[in-house]
Amino acid sequence: MEPISIYSDYQLQFFKRIGMEPKPIQTLDDVSDVMKACSDVFSFENLDIVSNSSEALNKDVIIKQVLCNKQGGLCYKINTLLYHFLLEFGFNIYIIRGSVENQETHSHWNLPTGHMIDIINYENRLYVVDVAFGCNLSLKPIPITDDGSEVIESYTGLYRVRKVENCVAGKYNYTHILEHRKLDTYLNESAKNWVTGYAFDPLLVVSNIDDNDRNTTNQTIVQQLVIDDPSREFSTKPLAAKIVKDGSSFSIATLTANSFTLTDCKTGEKSKTNFDNDKSFEQFNQHLISIFNLPPLQTIPPIFLNQSETPKTN
Repeated sequence: MEPISIYSDYQLQFFKRIGMEPKPIQTLDDVSDVMKACSDVFSFENLDIVSNSSEALNKDVIIKQVLCNKQGGLCYKINTLLYHFLLEFGFNIYIIRGSVENQETHSHWNLPTGHMIDIINYENRLYVVDVAFGCNLSLKPIPITDDGSEVIESYTGLYRVRKVENCVAGKYNYTHILEHRKLDTYLNESAKNWVTGYAFDPLLVVSNIDDNDRNTTNQTIVQQLVIDDPSREFSTKPLAAKIVKDGSSFSIATLTANSFTLTDCKTGEKSKTNFDNDKSFEQFNQHLISIFNLPPLQTIPPIFLNQSETPKTN
């Protein structure tokens, strides 16, 4: 007779996918361990959207895609999986939606309410738990404070949350912003300035995250926002990004339709490989497999037939 597991099938499946030995997840340090393991495995990618193979989402569909088929995903998939995982361990956790500031220009908001974020209430304090904000990953829960005085450092940079007034994105008036900056060792001085990542209200809890009707879940709604975005940044331009480790150093690996770039997390130094126009799709798929451990695209998105600028994450 096999011993009875103290973990649910979903918990065991999640542990296996992120490469962690099953253990009780009870403290914020435990949550940090899970967040770090997620960053080692999950790629931030939009490949199902650009290949026109997206489908309406709920927990079961996301499990099939990300845990079983070993895909990556955007925030509405990866943060949803983490939400269910921590919920089963008894955490007081819920999901909210916020608005990401354009990370290139910091001059406007992308997709109001287009970012899904996990919030934990732990010992009567609120924390942001986000493993899918591109590669801007704190790898630890970020305390939600009024003044931003509690700063979390990871090998991708520094992170804080502070309260703001009159922060309007679209028709939404938010109460807090997450800010980030690069490490002091970064060579680009301007990257050491605090910038807004996204705005949110930690008390605006979303519902219908696991409806039987997949067409009405918040995950499906946010996915459709991405597909319908007039800028078409994430609906037509393939992107995969993740943190990779080389010895004791960490880099951000970014794959677009026409190039592969490694950015050193400590210094910001870049190593870029441009693809050959007539072989870009083949080279893209080769990198998907070898660097990101993702399944290759089976259909050729139109952008490979008409190369143009692709989105960035850092």
